[in-house]
Amino acid sequence: MSNHLVIFEDTDFSNFYPLTLNRPSFFLRCGALSLWEKIARKFPGYNVTFSCRPELTGVVTRETKAAVNLIDYKDGDRVVFINGRLRLGEKLAEELRTTNSNRIFVHQKTTAAMIVTGPLSNISGGEIQFTGEGAGSALGVEAEIINGEFEFFSYLWDLIHLNSNEIKADYLDYFCSEKSKKMIRAANVDSSVRILSEENLYIAPDAEICAGCVIDNRKAPVIIDRNAVIGPLSYIEGPCYIGENTQIFRGNIREGCSFGPTCRVGGEVEESIFQGYTNKYHDGFMGHAYLGSWVNLGAMTTNSDLKNNYKEIAVSINGTTIQTGYNKIGCVIGDHTKTGIGTLINTGVNIGFSCNIFGGSLVTSREVPSFSWGDETGYDLYRVDKAIEVAKVSLPRRGVEFTADDDKLFRAIFEITTESR
Repeated sequence: MSNHLVIFEDTDFSNFYPLTLNRPSFFLRCGALSLWEKIARKFPGYNVTFSCRPELTGVVTRETKAAVNLIDYKDGDRVVFINGRLRLGEKLAEELRTTNSNRIFVHQKTTAAMIVTGPLSNISGGEIQFTGEGAGSALGVEAEIINGEFEFFSYLWDLIHLNSNEIKADYLDYFCSEKSKKMIRAANVDSSVRILSEENLYIAPDAEICAGCVIDNRKAPVIIDRNAVIGPLSYIEGPCYIGENTQIFRGNIREGCSFGPTCRVGGEVEESIFQGYTNKYHDGFMGHAYLGSWVNLGAMTTNSDLKNNYKEIAVSINGTTIQTGYNKIGCVIGDHTKTGIGTLINTGVNIGFSCNIFGGSLVTSREVPSFSWGDETGYDLYRVDKAIEVAKVSLPRRGVEFTADDDKLFRAIFEITTESR
């Protein structure tokens, strides 16, 4: 008998546009980990597979080396299905690890998770395409339905505002085993660095903290992951996660920030998430923002994250305006988007996939469609072949290959977003 974990993407992926145009929702980052990693780590020894939109199969396979929309299932196996945007608590995780009967856990009309110990009759050749809708009948099993109150990430701004708490939780779960003095000796930490507490700290052995830096971990943890470099005269305030191979250049990094792998970050950043492979080398402010991968911000690019009247901020997704419930929301910027020098971005602006925004003016449109080129005086079409040319240059600069799957995905996103332009 084998234990399987299937992390699935439900039909609300579009709530996270533009970041989920080219990735499943469970690939989004919050805290020190992506959403799928938080789930998978609670199920050690399970065979992890994924269920998502077919066009994302290549992306998920490349990043996880796991099966996608396939499962090596045999009669007698035990399968746990979990919604990839679920905030999975330990109580439910324990129940899913130990229950020996078929159960579906539902929050209102949304499937949170499902445990199957009986036969899966609707699996043919190991193929599985599961979104949680009609969970029992979709899988061909009878199951007890458990209605409960379960928490989900519903929009990108949920991840932004929960990021501080998630960094703290991830630190306690995965990063707090070693004493700070031992870590400082093992890493390359300059003697002039000021670390303000012996608690709340993780420094990977091959990380580097250069002269004149201040690590303010008095109130919350600072996590500096493998091969990260904190450049001279930078200030890092916890809670904060500095991802693998990420470099900070004279940064003023305030609380609540998570930077994924291979980012380049300078200037002031507060309560923001950079998915990975994103550049903000220069001065300028990013606050309460979520930036995708391969974003490049020109010097002095700055966003607003608070209205002058302190009122609730609305964000437009797919042409629909949604009240966020928060009075602090910065911008959302999709993958492969570039801004020119001096770009100013208004509160709550949503900028799509593969845009080129000219600098020197204020971006006030609630939503800038994907593949847009220009500024607020008028956006032209950014041709998909030109966008692909740039990606083929930029990815290898960070040691990443632009594949045939990437080419297909660019063109698919271009078609999907045509009506919005």
